[in-house]
Amino acid sequence: MVSRSSWKIAPLFILAACLFVNAGHSAVSPMAQLPTVTAGVTPSLYALPILLVNDQNEWKDFGIQVTLKVYPTGEEQAERALGNEWEVGVLDPFYAVKAGNEGDVVIIGAAGNFSRQLYFLSRPGKAIPSLPQSWSELPGEEILTPGPSAEHFFLSVMLAKAGKSPPVGKAGIDPTEAFLKGQGEAALLRSPRALWAVQQGFRVWPEPGNEDGFLPVCLVASATYADTRKTLVIRWLEGYARGVRILLKDPAKAASRLKSFYQETLKIEVPQQLLEMEIAEAFFSEKKQEEAFRGSEGQASAMERFAHSMSDYQVRMKVLKSKNDPREYILDKMCGQLASLRREAGAQFDQTRAAIDQAEKEGIKVEKFRRLLEEAREQMEEGRGCLTVIGTLSNLMRSAEQAKVETQRFKKFRFLELGAGGLLVAYYAGYFVRRRKKERPAA
Repeated sequence: MVSRSSWKIAPLFILAACLFVNAGHSAVSPMAQLPTVTAGVTPSLYALPILLVNDQNEWKDFGIQVTLKVYPTGEEQAERALGNEWEVGVLDPFYAVKAGNEGDVVIIGAAGNFSRQLYFLSRPGKAIPSLPQSWSELPGEEILTPGPSAEHFFLSVMLAKAGKSPPVGKAGIDPTEAFLKGQGEAALLRSPRALWAVQQGFRVWPEPGNEDGFLPVCLVASATYADTRKTLVIRWLEGYARGVRILLKDPAKAASRLKSFYQETLKIEVPQQLLEMEIAEAFFSEKKQEEAFRGSEGQASAMERFAHSMSDYQVRMKVLKSKNDPREYILDKMCGQLASLRREAGAQFDQTRAAIDQAEKEGIKVEKFRRLLEEAREQMEEGRGCLTVIGTLSNLMRSAEQAKVETQRFKKFRFLELGAGGLLVAYYAGYFVRRRKKERPAA
């Protein structure tokens, strides 16, 4: 017969049993999968940072997994943003601004200089004056370029500076194929197809990109995703920056990876040496990217000025009916938050080092702490996940502080122990002295 008091505590036993069962399940169940982010790209060297971080299996350092979707053109890539086929990506300047004006994507970063992908080509034996004087000396023959496009925008800007009208870009054609088949006396093409054409014997003009303005390849996110998953977008941005560091550290290896990427996606062979040269100048540094989103003294940022210019061009070319304020689709706060995250990691490093120094002063052996601190420093310098570094440093600081507290407690305990021991010694010494006096016979 169960007593009444047992019935009262029965619910507590049931609750404890449930917690025990759930605890058991959580202990043996696998860890939750990292969230997956899908990145959309076209075959260009700006897909390379994503590929390299994938190859080194480092996206986990940023708390995400990344899958890659490769589209043949920027136009198709931008269209697929509407169907939520990808959440983040790399878009050329033309489609980034177009999709931004249409409310489909937001611009969250700047990967590099698009003009470094552009090459002026002429037919074998055709003499062309060297740049920049050639802008005003260009003959009137047709320059083949797709239109409207980032290439045609670039050409229009540069010829306008020289007081010349741009050629009419031909929509609906592949300019590389048309040029190879004999159309046009000269062509403005983007890599990698331009580099491939050079291998077919066509002449390349010397470095036209040196005279360009700010023409960025844009890091973007779908408008919905950027609104609802800001943390994941920032993690992806940080991972992309890590990929840039990887390729700049070993351009030869990066060029080899890019060469195989072009073989897989475009079925063309591009010499590795040319790819190494292009990689060396194509990407923006983290500092330059931050500056691109930062205005000064009430002036618009470089990114906003570029978006205004590109939007005006697209309205003029009837790609857009009207343009929106670039501040509606340029999220400069994303770069700001990433910069703050990097500063936070640096501050946490300093705090952790100070905690280890204090622990050493207490006489604690800190060799292991300093080794872990050095590993965290290297991880910071390599850009391998600020969130991960901050977590590692926080745990390390707590360990150092806990060791210091335990040492201080031990010292206090030893002091009390010695004090108590001293009192006992004094007590027993007095006891024995007093006892001997009592035992001493009277004189």
